[in-house]
Amino acid sequence: MLQKITSKKIELPPIWLVENEDDYKKLPKGLPYIIGTAAELKFITIYLEFQVLYRSCLKTKLPINWLKCLEKLGYKNLTTYNISSGGAYDESNPSEYRIKVDDFVQDSYIVNFDRLTELKILPVWLDDLRASVETNIINEVMFDPTLYNKQMGAYTGGATVKENLKNLLILDVSGSIPKGVVVTITNLAKLMSKKFYADVMITSGETVLIDYEKVQETDIIEVAAQSGSGNEGQMYKKIVEEPKTYNTVIAFGDDDHPIHYGKLGKLTPKFTINTIYSLHTDSRTDNVVGYAKYLEAKTVIKVKDWVNSIKR
Repeated sequence: MLQKITSKKIELPPIWLVENEDDYKKLPKGLPYIIGTAAELKFITIYLEFQVLYRSCLKTKLPINWLKCLEKLGYKNLTTYNISSGGAYDESNPSEYRIKVDDFVQDSYIVNFDRLTELKILPVWLDDLRASVETNIINEVMFDPTLYNKQMGAYTGGATVKENLKNLLILDVSGSIPKGVVVTITNLAKLMSKKFYADVMITSGETVLIDYEKVQETDIIEVAAQSGSGNEGQMYKKIVEEPKTYNTVIAFGDDDHPIHYGKLGKLTPKFTINTIYSLHTDSRTDNVVGYAKYLEAKTVIKVKDWVNSIKR
């Protein structure tokens, strides 16, 4: 039976399953099709989902091992199918009639980052961070019955923020950090800042704190490139000794820390923090990353093995 291949998970390109020559004769000329049986339909659908999702992942330009991320959802051991369009019905169509699945996965079928999140394709560590921080943001919202609605001319109430607590991303982009990690965290910085309501601190040869309001207009990758490759301390010291309150601090880095560099004197951070997430590049260590080790928080969570999801 001729039927269009569809997915409940995502929108697929318009491709039809052709089981026999009678099906082929019913197919409007020029439409793409896969020759297969009804018994193979489930696998073919999974294969097409994989093609769309993998292309979507690659579109993020993040050097994450997306194949491993997709494998955890069951997209593995996939064989290649030929899509044919035009020509006579023949399981061994000449090569000029063969079209790769990839040719039909146009940008209109690429899913965005939010959809990748919903489908649980993100690396576990990133999804866990998102879930935790977004929960914190939700928990800061409360219903205020005294809010006045101008359009209705009445006190109808509404949602307000209990505590307007921001979060902070600390990105160590110094020379000792693997290039793949630097590329990943700098590319993710704007997205995480927006989603997590977070300031961004970039540290290396220079340390810069970018306020949430200015993150979207800032070229994070360029700032990282301009900051050099060392581990400075004076600028870091000045930033962290300015009183600030953060709900969550998410720090990426290794053991390098500012106390080793320059005559800093006593480092006395004045940040008030509820939770620190430490993402160390060495999964074997139990250390907190160097540029977060002097910051105090009620809770410190060490995220291990996250680097394994990144191509280096």
